[in-house]
Amino acid sequence: MSRAPHTLIDLGHPISTRTNTIAETPRPPLDLGISNISRTTDHKATSYHGMSTDPHRQIPMLQSTRPRPFSFDIYTDPQQGDKATEIRLFSFQRPHMRAFHYAWLSFFIAFFGWFSIPPIMPTIKKQLNLTDDQVSNSNIVSLSSTIIGRLIVGPLCDRYGARTIQSVLLVVGAVPVASAALVTSYTGLMLTRFFIGLVGCTFVATAYWTSTMFSHEVVGSANAISCGWGNLGAGVTYLITPLVFDLITVNGTISDNYGWRIALVFPAVLMVAIGICTYLFSDDCPQGNYVDLKRNHVMADRAKSELYYGFMAVARQPVAWILAFQYACCFGVELQVHNVLSLYYYEDFTIAGCDIETDANECRLLTQTKASVISSCFGLMCIFARAIGGYVSDVANRHYDMKGRISMQMLCLAGQAIFLYLFSQIQVLAWSIPCLVVFGFFAQASTGTTYGIVPYVCPEHTGVTSGIVGAGGNMGGLAWGFLFKEVVNRAKSFEYLSFFVAASSVSSVLIQIHGERSIWSRGGGVSGRAPQHLNFSRDDTASNW
Repeated sequence: MSRAPHTLIDLGHPISTRTNTIAETPRPPLDLGISNISRTTDHKATSYHGMSTDPHRQIPMLQSTRPRPFSFDIYTDPQQGDKATEIRLFSFQRPHMRAFHYAWLSFFIAFFGWFSIPPIMPTIKKQLNLTDDQVSNSNIVSLSSTIIGRLIVGPLCDRYGARTIQSVLLVVGAVPVASAALVTSYTGLMLTRFFIGLVGCTFVATAYWTSTMFSHEVVGSANAISCGWGNLGAGVTYLITPLVFDLITVNGTISDNYGWRIALVFPAVLMVAIGICTYLFSDDCPQGNYVDLKRNHVMADRAKSELYYGFMAVARQPVAWILAFQYACCFGVELQVHNVLSLYYYEDFTIAGCDIETDANECRLLTQTKASVISSCFGLMCIFARAIGGYVSDVANRHYDMKGRISMQMLCLAGQAIFLYLFSQIQVLAWSIPCLVVFGFFAQASTGTTYGIVPYVCPEHTGVTSGIVGAGGNMGGLAWGFLFKEVVNRAKSFEYLSFFVAASSVSSVLIQIHGERSIWSRGGGVSGRAPQHLNFSRDDTASNW
């Protein structure tokens, strides 16, 4: 059934339009874009934004044993496994938009719980008698557990589906978040923050989920919006958690020692509720849930050996590690900033002429709540900045193919480096806040442009690629945590950090993806090309790269 022209992102006003010609094309066997079982070469070319796909290009397919008449309330491409070719933000219909909204909402709640401790760290530090060094150690350990977890979650999504993994992470992760309320010592804080860090793995599941639901035309925007709104949880917790603490301890009815503990129960309850709803009311992919597809023999179950070879195929690609380094310098920086920003504004901004050695509390320019509200400005950039990064990456891809995506990556990282350096040099509150906002914008936009490139690295193993790059972000956060611990002076640490971000921007010139133009390439390319699927040999998983 042919339909009228439509928009890529439906906000009530069209951004760009095209005529849907996919409906006249016979449906191929089921393609979820996550395995490489068999191939077909008899597809007709379809036009997308002036891009003509190669009818002889091999496309991986999952074979179905019977015809499957699917009907969706959104424009889809049957040649990409019924993935949506548009984003309707105000729709909650299954499977595409329901999955989209549960993806970002579950990620949002996960980050809300993960970073619920830093906003009230000044109180926790006082009540548990922690030193600056112990606070730094707890920040580091909160990121360390996520590194290994992110490497594992990608392949698990390939095997069990992102919906299941996301739900499990939320429900299980709620336990250590609630347990933090029982902490009475430095050791207990370290243990709970270590296990709380595992909920950070929800990022990989979120990116994987949207990549499964949306076609290559809009996957960059879909990933950027969902992950950006999810990251927003870290900014919102800086607003909500201190206010909850203030409400609990108002008039001194409940002491500060009990107030911060009660405040941490709130995100744990939300995590359980959203985790259960995510599992019950959403889908793994356009065709349904993985467990049902495997039971009905519509989808082949991937062997564990395939996961190993998939990891090796991605790990041998230099571009995967370049992107991991760049993600360490944008998302990793974001993680570290979330951990230290509240204390930075609370402890490092003092009243002029006041002797901090005499009475530190009297010299504070800001209260804990005010410092947290200012700090939230950084995280609140996620509302639109990451989405903008993904969108400009998609637009650049349509006009200049991969060269455009790489150029946007380089520019966003450069902007982040410049304003991070300026932020480190300013000790006047009125000027510090605007620099923080612009620095936050470029940091979030850089995460969006990074994941605009990720699906092209190794399309057969997007989950593995997402896991490696995502783990790079947490590895960066861990490294920056050690940097801040050793340098001690937070302003100086921010300055040194800006140099690493600048280096990551320059590293964009080294990005080279098979079949795509690098930033140095001349001449025209195939604008808007989809990720290219290639054969892999078990004897040499990198032979085709």
